[in-house]
Amino acid sequence: MLEKAAETIAKYNMAEKSESLLCCLSGGADSVALLLSLTELGYKVRACHINHQLRGEESDRDERFCVDLCGRLGVPIEVHRIDVHAYCAEHGVSVEQGARELRYGIFAECGCDKIATAHTLSDCIETAVFNLARGTGLTGLASVPPVRDNVIRPLIECSRAEIEAFLNERGQTWVTDSTNLTDEYTRNRIRHGIVPKLREINPSLEKTMAGTLENLREDNALIRRLTDELYERISRDGGLDAVELLSADRALSGRAIRRLLGENGAECSRETALRVRQLCEKGGRLTLGYGRYAALRNGLLVVEREREEIPDTELTAAIGGEICFLGKNIRLTLENDCIVQKKLTNFCADYDKIKGVIVIRNKRNGDRLRLCGRNFTSEVKKLLQAKFSPEERRRAVILCDSEGVIFVEGYGFAERVKADQTTKTVLLCKIS
Repeated sequence: MLEKAAETIAKYNMAEKSESLLCCLSGGADSVALLLSLTELGYKVRACHINHQLRGEESDRDERFCVDLCGRLGVPIEVHRIDVHAYCAEHGVSVEQGARELRYGIFAECGCDKIATAHTLSDCIETAVFNLARGTGLTGLASVPPVRDNVIRPLIECSRAEIEAFLNERGQTWVTDSTNLTDEYTRNRIRHGIVPKLREINPSLEKTMAGTLENLREDNALIRRLTDELYERISRDGGLDAVELLSADRALSGRAIRRLLGENGAECSRETALRVRQLCEKGGRLTLGYGRYAALRNGLLVVEREREEIPDTELTAAIGGEICFLGKNIRLTLENDCIVQKKLTNFCADYDKIKGVIVIRNKRNGDRLRLCGRNFTSEVKKLLQAKFSPEERRRAVILCDSEGVIFVEGYGFAERVKADQTTKTVLLCKIS
């Protein structure tokens, strides 16, 4: 097993001897074998044990075992205790997912070059079967990757039987998680029921599956690279060119769609990707969940946030001060007429032409105004559609007097209040 682990590290370029490694140590056979193999191979190793506090005294037993083992081996160890149940209740996730998120959050702060986890070939086989039963693609069938970012898995080509033999040869004990002995969890049912049946069909199951998984990973890596090339080629302004997307190979376009969905926080299953592809063909809008939707915008497939309901909001303007309105800072100031001589702009108004108090508000149905230099009135709705995204339109600043709209953000003041050569007092509007 030790030789196989060394070959795996070299094959996947997992780590250099000069790098510091964090060994994730639970006390189980796999993680104990990982710690021993890394130390025997001469790597600089620190251990990290996380007490999930889910199994009472058994969890504390595991912690003591890991501390004692590292003390005997002379390996530095850090121990973390986490409240998984509280985290899951707060974030609405399963115990398994919550524990994983907490673990990897701690690992990310470890300060080591690489994080070594004890995933084995047996884990990969169980994961592949699990994914196949739920429905998956090539990525799911390829199972657990040997390397992901700075996470390495040196034992990923070693079977559980090889690992236990390695430990027994050294007289090294380990602890057993009692929950692994029951069939309460799906993974345990696969381990205790399905995998032994597969081994009856093929006694060389581990060897055969090792080759199969490697083939799948190689194929998956090629398709991912081709997908990345397509994605970069058709990316435009935060979306994907719909025409080019539809003309690409379906396997690549499907992955490109799922990448776009995932990067924008949307659910990205195969079924959703197929519906998004139909959207590219027919147009329209598709609700994705998680507060997101997909749509076509000027030939681009984009993913946007669902509309946040913003109530009608208005404030009476104060001249000279700064006003916070829907996340923006608005400053209205008065200047003497010298500024008009120097710079006549659409953002200057003749203060004396304004009727009554100035009100700052967002858009209302039916808003209209005649902009400076135009001989016709425009719908504010259409003006905003031409210049702002849906999210920006709902927060666009509108100024009104007693006779109606006098200013639209992005366009300036209305013709009826514009400053000219006769203006005595100029109103300036600045939005930031």
